[in-house]
Amino acid sequence: MNIRAFLLLLAGCCLFSAGCHREAAAPSDTFRLTVERIITDQNVIVSLLKIHVLHNASVSVGSEHSHCIVNLANSPEDGARDGQVVLSASRIITRQGDDSAYIQTLIRTESSAGFAGGPSINPVPAATTLDSFFSVSATSGDYKLDTPVKIGRLDGKPMTLVVGKPER
Repeated sequence: MNIRAFLLLLAGCCLFSAGCHREAAAPSDTFRLTVERIITDQNVIVSLLKIHVLHNASVSVGSEHSHCIVNLANSPEDGARDGQVVLSASRIITRQGDDSAYIQTLIRTESSAGFAGGPSINPVPAATTLDSFFSVSATSGDYKLDTPVKIGRLDGKPMTLVVGKPER
């Protein structure tokens, strides 16, 4: 699968999932995380993490290799806010006999106010499988604000999500 096809597939999946329903509000000291696994096979992983919180907040995803953060849009004082995190990876197949391959990842936090993060291409040994390099382990549920939640692994290191106080 080439990069252009991967990006088109990812965009289509995000547009499809944008129309899905919202869940009930979480308590004020927590946020609701809804995980949608859109594609999971040996060469492509695409997951969408939806965040729902009752007040101003920021959404941050970090790993040893990257960090991105976005503030959820200001709403009326008593309005709920929503954001999302797109996590995707694709193993780029090279020619037969090559000793290296590539894994393209996308880690992107989004809100109605904007987005942060973007794609990255990682050279790996040819024998590296996608699931040994990138995985999503997040589960839907209510989580405490300002507390790191492990959502997966990137190059053997944990990826964490923190929903908490807005960045200034």
